[in-house]
Amino acid sequence: MNRPDPKETIENLRRLRFPEAAAVFLAGSVMRGQGTEHSDLDVVVVHRSLPCAQRESLIHWDWPVELFVHDPETLAYFFESDRQRGVPSLPSMVAEGLELPEPTDLSRHWKERARQLLQQGPPPWQRQQLEAARYAITDVCDDLRSPRGPEQCMASACRLYEMLANFALRAHGRWSATGKSLPDQLERLEPGLAALYTAAFEQIVRHQNPTALLDLADRLLEPFGGRLFCEPPRPAPANWRLPASPQLRTDRLLLRMGEEGDIPAILQYLRANQARLAPLEPERPLDFYTAGYWQEALAKANTEFAQGTALRLWIYPRQNQKVIGIIHFSQIFRGPFQACYLGYSLDQEWEGKGVMFESLQCALNFVFRSLGLHRVMANYVTDNERSARLLERLGFRVEGLAPQYLQIGGQWRDHVLTALTNPL
Repeated sequence: MNRPDPKETIENLRRLRFPEAAAVFLAGSVMRGQGTEHSDLDVVVVHRSLPCAQRESLIHWDWPVELFVHDPETLAYFFESDRQRGVPSLPSMVAEGLELPEPTDLSRHWKERARQLLQQGPPPWQRQQLEAARYAITDVCDDLRSPRGPEQCMASACRLYEMLANFALRAHGRWSATGKSLPDQLERLEPGLAALYTAAFEQIVRHQNPTALLDLADRLLEPFGGRLFCEPPRPAPANWRLPASPQLRTDRLLLRMGEEGDIPAILQYLRANQARLAPLEPERPLDFYTAGYWQEALAKANTEFAQGTALRLWIYPRQNQKVIGIIHFSQIFRGPFQACYLGYSLDQEWEGKGVMFESLQCALNFVFRSLGLHRVMANYVTDNERSARLLERLGFRVEGLAPQYLQIGGQWRDHVLTALTNPL
């Protein structure tokens, strides 16, 4: 395929898309003279400032182009991220890249910084990392020694390809790589190792014979203690668990998170109270009153609870599964703040019976005791006297007035700001 000159291609793309860029680096196998007819062009674009880094794939002048768009802060972040994982993808592109349209002070700075990082090498593996890698390789090799068929043999070998090469490189303090770049890195580690590596895997592909690969694995593991099957316990962090969904009960009520089977009852509640609640709540999406919306909303609520960012509880009478209200604790902040926002609503038929007071007492006790929150904030429009009385009974203190705080019914409405701190 006859394609335009890579430099001219990216220079044209720079003028069209990134005329204000502070630096552009053209890199990749084509620029190293190793390209094939299917190779793409790797391009790093550096702006003075961006809201966020981004990656984009596109075709320009018949060339596939991989764009990596950064500013100095995001570039520094990914340089360090690549250093920690031991695969210097972005620093390598910058170090080897051709500067377009010509070198600048910024491009020279980052090219030198990339070269220094590559020269320093990755962080050395600690003993725990080394032993974890030995253990993982030993486990896959054990599967490969007696596979149940060619499919399992191939699957184990595929797992070993990057795993074993990464071990050989990182255990010797070298930069690692991924995919097609691994043979070059192995050859730099030891002349002839790349050919030996390829031959061992060819025996798997052609003959389903794992002998050469198992011998190679033993050879690479041996300087570091060989195979490792037995290892001491490695406890996971205590917070690596999905919290159980709360089921809160009062004398009359059940408070729990919604499930897909609750969607008809949720929609019945929302539609029955739509006209009454609309003046008190932000404008809803067009599909808010559809089953499809609530399938996604309930799934999102479960994710938020698992991540510790929100808790959304529906209120049910103890005697049936009719939804009569909702309580949500959203925007949960951790760290030194340990706070969240409270919102709630109740079916009109149940108002005046102490149901919301009973529900909130129970729910607040849960977030203070079980979630460990210190502060719950609740805000209401200035003419919502029912909420004012309810929050006062619960112990919330008025902390101020926020003019034009939230858009309700298409208008910016003043809100009274209240909060309750953990009394426990």
